[in-house]
Amino acid sequence: MCGIFCFISKTNSISFGESFFKQCQHLLNNRGPDHAGTVTFDSRVLMCGTVLWQQGSDITLQPVESDRFVLLFNGDLFIERGDLSISDTQWLLGKVTSEVANLNDLADVFKQLKGPFSLILLDKYSRKVYFARDSLGRNSLLLGQSNEGFIITSVTGRNTPMAFVEIPPNGIYHIDLNSDVNGINLLSWKQPENSDISSLTVEQQFLDLSWMAKDRLHNYFNYHQVLSSQSLAEDETYDYLLNNTTISSLCDQLLKILAESVHERISNTPNHCKQCVSSKASCTHPRVGVLFSGGIDCTIVALLADRFVPPDVPICLLNVAFEKIIRPGNPKFRKNGSEASAEIDWDVPDRLTGRSTWKELQQLRPSREWHFVEINVTRKELQNYKDRISDLVFPLKSVLDESLGAALWFASRGEGLVENSEYKSTCRVMLIGSGADELFGGYSRHRVAFYRAITSKSAQPSEDEIRAGFSHLMVELDLDWNRLPSRNLARDDRIIGDHGVTPRTPYLQEDFISVVQSLKAEQRCYHPLGEGIGDKLTLRLCGYKLGLRMSAKLRKRALQFGSRIADRKQNANDSSNFLSS
Repeated sequence: MCGIFCFISKTNSISFGESFFKQCQHLLNNRGPDHAGTVTFDSRVLMCGTVLWQQGSDITLQPVESDRFVLLFNGDLFIERGDLSISDTQWLLGKVTSEVANLNDLADVFKQLKGPFSLILLDKYSRKVYFARDSLGRNSLLLGQSNEGFIITSVTGRNTPMAFVEIPPNGIYHIDLNSDVNGINLLSWKQPENSDISSLTVEQQFLDLSWMAKDRLHNYFNYHQVLSSQSLAEDETYDYLLNNTTISSLCDQLLKILAESVHERISNTPNHCKQCVSSKASCTHPRVGVLFSGGIDCTIVALLADRFVPPDVPICLLNVAFEKIIRPGNPKFRKNGSEASAEIDWDVPDRLTGRSTWKELQQLRPSREWHFVEINVTRKELQNYKDRISDLVFPLKSVLDESLGAALWFASRGEGLVENSEYKSTCRVMLIGSGADELFGGYSRHRVAFYRAITSKSAQPSEDEIRAGFSHLMVELDLDWNRLPSRNLARDDRIIGDHGVTPRTPYLQEDFISVVQSLKAEQRCYHPLGEGIGDKLTLRLCGYKLGLRMSAKLRKRALQFGSRIADRKQNANDSSNFLSS
C-alpha cells in the first residue's frame, strides 16, 4: 500500500501543488510510512510518493524513474513475472520502458495486468501524464481541478479548495502537456456507455480484458430443477446438492481458484510484521488478519489462509463492536449522552457469531493459533476520531459511508482484547470478503428481486414464476456488479490504508470473477430455501465442502448492523451529518 500524488499545472508553476501536497501529506504518509520521495518535471508536473514496503527483497523508493518515464504505483500485481525479488513497481517500470513507444503499446502492457492498482505515469518524451485504476476500482485515486491545475491523489481530506471525485475505473486516462491542459482523454477498458464518457475525449478503440468475458459453463444445472422434486430436511440439503457431480465439480473449481487467490494475497508480502519490518527481524508475530464477523464469506477466507500462513504464526480474526446508540426516551439515556450503567454490552450480533465461528475454526484447525481480537469502540472514542475518518471517507459522505468507514477504520487499527487481555494487532495485510455478496446474491435486495415476479398465493410458485424470478434476480445481480467499482472499494482502501495496512480481497480475483460471472442466477443462489441457506447457496456449499457446518448456515448481516455502528432509523443514502460537519 502506498500513497501517490501528482499535480499538473496550467500555469507553468508547481507552487500550488507543493502547498496542496503539504496539506494532505500526513494522510499520504500514513498510507506509506516507510519512505517519501518527490520528482518534478519542467515546472509543470509534481509527483510525490509514500511507500509501504509490501513487495520485493528491499523497499522500492517512489517515484521510480527511467530516462523516459516516471512512475507512481500503488497496488499488487498478481501475475507471472519471474523475479520476485523486485517489486511490482520496478517490474512495471521496466516493462513500460522496454515495450512502450506509444499509447497502443501502453494499452498492450495494461491488458496483461491483474490485481488491484492505481498508478500515475509521466512520459517525458511525449509530455503526457497517464493515470488509471484497475477495472474493478479496488484502489483509490481521486481527481480535482482548479484554475491552477489538476490534482491526482490517493487521499486528500475534506478541507480542500476544490471539488474531488473518485476517478471512474473506466480505463487509461491521459493529459497532454503539449495541448489544452484542460482536456482529459480516455482509452476505455471496455466499450464505453454514454454515462462513462461525460466530458472526456474517448478514444475510438477500447481495451479487451479477456477475463471480463462471460462464457457460460458447459455443464448446465439449475438449483430449482435439482431440488423441485425433493422433500429434504434442512440438514440434508447440502449433502444432497453436493452429490450432484456438476455442482460438486463447480465448488471444487471455485475453491481451487479462491485458494490460489488467498495464497497470492498472503505470500506477496515480506515475512515481517508491522512491529519488526523496519529492522527486518525474523519473527512469529501475526502478519495477516481477517475482517471477521463469523459469516460464511470471511470464514472461508480464514480457513483457506490457514493453508498458507506458516504454522507457527497466528492469524488475527478482527471483530469489531460499537457501543449501542441510546436515544432520548430510553431509561438509560442521560442529557450528556452517557448511559446510566457503566457496563457496556459488547455482545452485538457480529460478536456472537464471530465467537461461535472462531470455535468452529479451532475445531477444524486445532494446531493453528487464532487470535480472536475483540475490538470495542465507545461512542466517545468514535467521536474523538470523527475528523480523521471523515477525511479518509471524503469525497463520499453518505450515512452508509460513515458507518462502514468507521467500522473498517477501527477494525484495521486492530486495538482490542484477546482472551480479555489488551492487544494490538501487528498485521500488515487484512483480508476482507468484499465482492462475495455481489457475486453470489447475498443481499436482501436480491431476494426481493427474485420474489418480485411471484404473485401467486400458493405455497409452490409456478414454473413460469420461478423463471421470471430468476430473470429479475439476474438483472439485479448485474446491476450490483456494475455498481461495485463506484460504491465502496476505493473508500475501503483509503480507510484501511491509513493504518499502514494493505486490504486484500480474495473474492475479487479476476479468474474467480470470470467463473462466477459465467453462472446464471439460478446457479448462484436459490431463495426458496430461505435465508441462511438459499442466499449465496453456491458459496455456502463451498464452505460446507471445507468442513464448515455452523457458518455455512448463518444469515447474512451487514457489517454496519452486525457491529451496531449504524442506526437502523437512518437512511443509508442520506448525507451524513457526522461526515459533513
